[in-house]
Amino acid sequence: MQVMRQNTVSLVVGSVFLFLASFWLGVENSAAGTVLRIGGSGTDLATMKILCQALFKAHPETNCKVLPSLGSGGGVRAVQAGKLDIGLTSRPLKQSEKSPELVAIHYANTPLVFAVAESSPVHAVTQTQLKDMYSGEHIRWPSGEIARPILRPASDSDTLLLGKYFPDLKPALAAARKRRGIPTAATDQDAADMLAKVPGAFGTTTLTLIKAEKRPLKPLVLDNIAPTIENTADGTYRIFKPLYLIVNSSRSGQVRPFLDFLKSPEGKAILSQTGHVTLEF
Repeated sequence: MQVMRQNTVSLVVGSVFLFLASFWLGVENSAAGTVLRIGGSGTDLATMKILCQALFKAHPETNCKVLPSLGSGGGVRAVQAGKLDIGLTSRPLKQSEKSPELVAIHYANTPLVFAVAESSPVHAVTQTQLKDMYSGEHIRWPSGEIARPILRPASDSDTLLLGKYFPDLKPALAAARKRRGIPTAATDQDAADMLAKVPGAFGTTTLTLIKAEKRPLKPLVLDNIAPTIENTADGTYRIFKPLYLIVNSSRSGQVRPFLDFLKSPEGKAILSQTGHVTLEF
């Protein structure tokens, strides 16, 4: 029964996202003519806006609109429905999402980081500390401040990636979900807001979100390894979030200018400056 309820909620949320996408895009098209429509996962929305501004400056005939967060699944569904030209996901396409007309382009990786408020005295953390603080066995930072976990939904890419990279952390995360008063942030932006505002808060976000959105957050050194682009590129820091563009092959002509710009020296420079390890595609 619980699984049925969760599935029903997922369908309703997906329908709401698709309705909102239709509404936003309809308004934009009627006001500004045809634009390249981009949306989906909240991880890279700010970077996409920066890329769109640079593309428009270089090629005024090409314009684009970046929507508020729809989530990875919402982005895929909107591309399938023709409501988006480019969907953003923080994961590969699921088997249930694959179709002959959809193309997934793995364009970059970004470090998945544990972060605290920029003003926090904390600079580093270990896996052992994380397990203890998530589970509630130790509820204070070494400084004495109460450590407050900010969780993401169990199905969110952050949570799934933590389970992949740190399987020993799964029991502690499960225990955190049972603790009273531990908040769960629905979106990447919600999580960043909580990390910046809640005293003693810690949780996951990405280097690109911190840099591109200019968030007052501090990525923590994890087990003596800094979550930099360089350390991620050479595999020293091994926790990263893959980033994909989802496009419909029938719309290749419309999205080609954006894809070409993304692969250009200027596009790659913007990606590097906003916390991405760029990939060839």
